[in-house]
Amino acid sequence: MRIELRRSTALWAGLVVLAAGTGMLALVTTEHARWKGNSTSALLELRLPIAYVWALVVGLAVFQGMRDNRARVTELFTATSRPGWVRLGTLATAVAGVVAVAAALLCAGLVARVALGGGFVSAGFVPLMLTVVLALASSVLVGLAIGRMLPHPLTVPVSLVATFMLATTAGQALQVDSPGAEIPRFALLTPVFDPPSSDLVTTSTSVDLGQVVWFTGLGVTGFLLLVSRTVAAKLVAFVPAGLAAVLALAVLPAKFSDVLVTDSFAGKLVCDGPVCLSRVHADALPTVAAVGEEVLAKLAVLPDAPTEIREDTSAMAHLSAPRRGSGVVYLPSQGYPRVWELSPGQLRLELLAGAGVPGCAAPNTSDSREGTVRLLTAGYFNGGLTELATERYVWGSSELRAGVESAWQALRSQPAQEQLDRVAKARSMLLTCQDSESTLAVLAAR
Repeated sequence: MRIELRRSTALWAGLVVLAAGTGMLALVTTEHARWKGNSTSALLELRLPIAYVWALVVGLAVFQGMRDNRARVTELFTATSRPGWVRLGTLATAVAGVVAVAAALLCAGLVARVALGGGFVSAGFVPLMLTVVLALASSVLVGLAIGRMLPHPLTVPVSLVATFMLATTAGQALQVDSPGAEIPRFALLTPVFDPPSSDLVTTSTSVDLGQVVWFTGLGVTGFLLLVSRTVAAKLVAFVPAGLAAVLALAVLPAKFSDVLVTDSFAGKLVCDGPVCLSRVHADALPTVAAVGEEVLAKLAVLPDAPTEIREDTSAMAHLSAPRRGSGVVYLPSQGYPRVWELSPGQLRLELLAGAGVPGCAAPNTSDSREGTVRLLTAGYFNGGLTELATERYVWGSSELRAGVESAWQALRSQPAQEQLDRVAKARSMLLTCQDSESTLAVLAAR
């Protein structure tokens, strides 16, 4: 084993995993990246740069598998009394073992980074780490087998490019714009995934189980192909991967809404009176609780006024309209700017906007009329128009701003009870996501 560690690409492959994984993650990480707040999110974020690491590791493994052919000792080793599977098994253990250890160290380093940064650490990262380790280790075994069976100068570059293209294609297949979108199950047979900018989600149990089964079967097939000498044995070697693929495809989900779920550890609610936040954001609870009680007191003038404030921990919050309820003011935590970065005054206005009901526009879209409704309702409870952190486009446009001020004057020209009735009506329309133009017309006294 010591000899194989010295003369094989094992240590180099491990170094590639650590260096490439860390470097690519640093390149795709922004200053305000949310994965730094949750260990599970950190491991999920690693699935994006793993596409490059995966391709490089496979390329090195294929190159290593061609060693006997390059040295022209294949016939010599075949003639020795020592079983071939022992020698090749030592090589496979060395390379795959080092890669597995390096992958585990990379994952552990990310968890340590989260812990040292004051983030939330839980056992939720373990299935994600296991999947990454199995994916890279099994790919090494398959790469060694390919290099041994196809010792051609083009095998290494073709394997590297093919792996990267497979990873890219799978990642693109998982990029959807609605929770109910159908996805190809085959895309989940790769370790690559482009996670949303969230610190509250993780992969579902079915995804974890399916990937673990698949990569385990793939690793067994890779090892059997590596040590097989006859055509019949090579054909039999494909059985574990075939069975694993069937089992995995039977478990893996077909809808994107079943791929991501709320992290059961980080998403658990922690409450201070009527205000509840997720555990990963519990540090902000004292500030939000103080603001929340003030907001609920102001909203108490409404009929069927809300009595609770809860963080929206929905896994599909990045693809669907914000959650809403008549008795609860849901605090959005996945949009920009982050509510945790707002001042208490800005946070209060955001919660009052829409009379405690979020907008109906889908994420990454805007509706100027809905923005006007939110500005008007926030202004009603605030006693005057002011900028909303989430509606800076409407507020900053001179044309749209003029429309907001005109609608504000129309609303304030009504008797006090009429103003309250109109705000209450607008709130009920936002609860059912009715047409934003009609909602605005109610407030603007048209």
